Amino acid sequence: MSKSPKRLSLREQINRQSDVILRWFRGRDLSESSSVSEHDLTDALRITDPFELKVMGQALDKLVAQKILNRQQDQLLRLTIKSNSRTAHAHGKSNIERQGEGILARMEFTHGGLAFARAVDSDADWMVAPEHLRRALPGDLVRIIPLAAFSSGKGRGRRQGSSRLMGYGKDRAAVLQVEERYRTHFVGKVRRKGQRYFLEPDLKGFQGGLELLPPAKPLEGKALAWDQAEGLKAVGTWLDWPESSPWPRVELVEWLGSPGEHFTEMAAIGVEFGFSLHFGAEALRQASQSGQFLSPEDLKGRRDFRGVPTMTIDPQDAKDFDDALSIRPLDEGRWEIGVHIADVSYYVRNGTELDREAASRATSVYMVHQVLPMLPENLSNIVCSLRPNEDKLCYSSVFEVDDEGRIYSTWIGRTCIRSLRRFSYEDAQTVLDTGQGDWAEELKLLNQMATKMRQRRFESGSIGFETEEIRFHLDHKGFPTEVWVKERKPAHMLIEDWMLTANRAVAEHLTKAVNDRLLPASVYRVHDFPDPERLRKLADFAEFMGYTLSFQSRSQIAASLNRLIEESEGKPESEILQQMAIRSMAKAIYTTRNIGHYGLSFSHYTHFTSPIRRYPDLLVHRLLANLDGSMSTHSQSYNETELERLCKYDSEKERAAAMAERAAVRFKQLQMLQGKEDQIWEGMITSIGEQGVWVTLDYNRCDGLLPLSSLDYDRFYFDAEEMALVGSLRNSRLAPGQRLQVRIARLDLRYRRLEFRYQPFALKR
Repeated sequence: MSKSPKRLSLREQINRQSDVILRWFRGRDLSESSSVSEHDLTDALRITDPFELKVMGQALDKLVAQKILNRQQDQLLRLTIKSNSRTAHAHGKSNIERQGEGILARMEFTHGGLAFARAVDSDADWMVAPEHLRRALPGDLVRIIPLAAFSSGKGRGRRQGSSRLMGYGKDRAAVLQVEERYRTHFVGKVRRKGQRYFLEPDLKGFQGGLELLPPAKPLEGKALAWDQAEGLKAVGTWLDWPESSPWPRVELVEWLGSPGEHFTEMAAIGVEFGFSLHFGAEALRQASQSGQFLSPEDLKGRRDFRGVPTMTIDPQDAKDFDDALSIRPLDEGRWEIGVHIADVSYYVRNGTELDREAASRATSVYMVHQVLPMLPENLSNIVCSLRPNEDKLCYSSVFEVDDEGRIYSTWIGRTCIRSLRRFSYEDAQTVLDTGQGDWAEELKLLNQMATKMRQRRFESGSIGFETEEIRFHLDHKGFPTEVWVKERKPAHMLIEDWMLTANRAVAEHLTKAVNDRLLPASVYRVHDFPDPERLRKLADFAEFMGYTLSFQSRSQIAASLNRLIEESEGKPESEILQQMAIRSMAKAIYTTRNIGHYGLSFSHYTHFTSPIRRYPDLLVHRLLANLDGSMSTHSQSYNETELERLCKYDSEKERAAAMAERAAVRFKQLQMLQGKEDQIWEGMITSIGEQGVWVTLDYNRCDGLLPLSSLDYDRFYFDAEEMALVGSLRNSRLAPGQRLQVRIARLDLRYRRLEFRYQPFALKR
């Protein structure tokens, strides 16, 4: 006997009827004539049952209360839209509204709990009141509908009512539905309330907890009794958010450990930004099947470079060596330079569970003294890693060049190599500086060629941005005891220039194949033209700081930016100007649609040189294998649509990894400041906004907000044109580049927040 369908509660029926009403409204014209009476609506929806009429009435009352529907004086109902929308009146309906689906947006929350919906396809954003969230969480992909304009006054800060959203000068919107949860895993502290356990997530702006349920299967790893879990950090995976519950529900996945511990916090940051901490059993099994010793079958169809002098140059603590350089003389004063890249595609086959996990991660995440790898350790650190004195499979770009680094021919294909020397950057730099030691002549020649190639690249319009890389020394407990800024030296740039050369050559090679219709599409690393408005603001600020920029043509932009970097080097404003210049640039992304790389001044560019840690590089290797027929690749072919989907996903994961890495650095910087609230710190103003000024400390390069409210020695206002805070009483002025002394007012490790308070009479003029 079949089970009878579950009877819905009245609340569930009202919610379901609300959705039906909204779908009906969204499918109609949104002009003034779209107003309807309740009677017309019941006819249109064919509702005659008295109980269903009551449910519909309550659903309408709910939608009106949420300001999704507007009940006019004549009792007619219509969808709420912004009354002065030029698009709606000029064209009848916007493109989004014509679709009747609402606007696709991403939810963002402030630390104070204010919610914003930012449109996916534009820069538009709206504030969303708590009663209009419809259970959306930070980061969720939602569909929204703009609400009627509120009277928010002429400027920020003006209060016109009791609503917590008043006074922000923002348009408002309501969430229609959650399209996709941004997070599947949550990390936070465990709290017990009565007989229930909750996870207090490290989730900016989320006001509340997640009900933590026991795992369906026994956990692997650390075992812990629930009554011992209070205050520990744990990971939960999303289950649902029942209509009958005020809390979302998550299932326990893993106990992490005590808050503040190094490995606990680094793992927590990885989960926070959407990365997995462990590989599945099947992926690990597949990775373990690859041995580090090669068979004759492995070497078929490969050029043998094992007799060619070959070296690797990597960070001191690196374990995954993606790339190696070989060098040997040819006739007529020319040289053969090989850029050899670990052939990960030979071991990670498309469609396997190992590949699915690598594709999901998309990148390795390098946090402070800890890595969340894209591939299991057996592959990333042993089998694929180009370790010294071991035979390794590679994909290589081999160049015939002269002493000036001019390229006469290029060969790209599968190889086998044997690295004879593992250099750290420091070791290689010592050899370059002294001219003494192993491989001194080879390193000198490779550096000479790289320097000439770099010079020609800058002459053609490449831009020489450099960003600070913060490094830490940790004690035995993982606490940071020392911090420094990593210095880029010729050894770093030598490797970078040869990798750029290989990436460019592979991109050109694959483009020719696409043009010849041998491949449906390729993967590119592209960088668009800078934003003109941001360039204008940069030019205005640079002029205020005493620098002249000219942006009349494409070539002038690159030349002006390079001149700005050079002329400001070593000066207090150097870092600020360079950061503003970087922010004026577009973001580099992966795509199948080649528009060139503006920052490098390359018409063709891709990522080929790091397949151990970047999935797009693995895709490029597979495309090469598909093209040259060096192995059976019938299961590794891609069409353009699939490649573009992967490119978009990989670009998103790359941004998430960068945020995770910055968060890990910031956590360590803040750890160094804990318990030092009474000290006076000196730093520089690096940014100005309506909230106040951002000050970067000399001590450990950590920045924090000095709120406008703490600057009580004058009445400051934000001057957007001068990018400064200007005092209206004493004509004081705070601008980027000025130095201050501050104390710590608030330090929050959980959300990695830092606020300062101003020190009277400490302003340095």
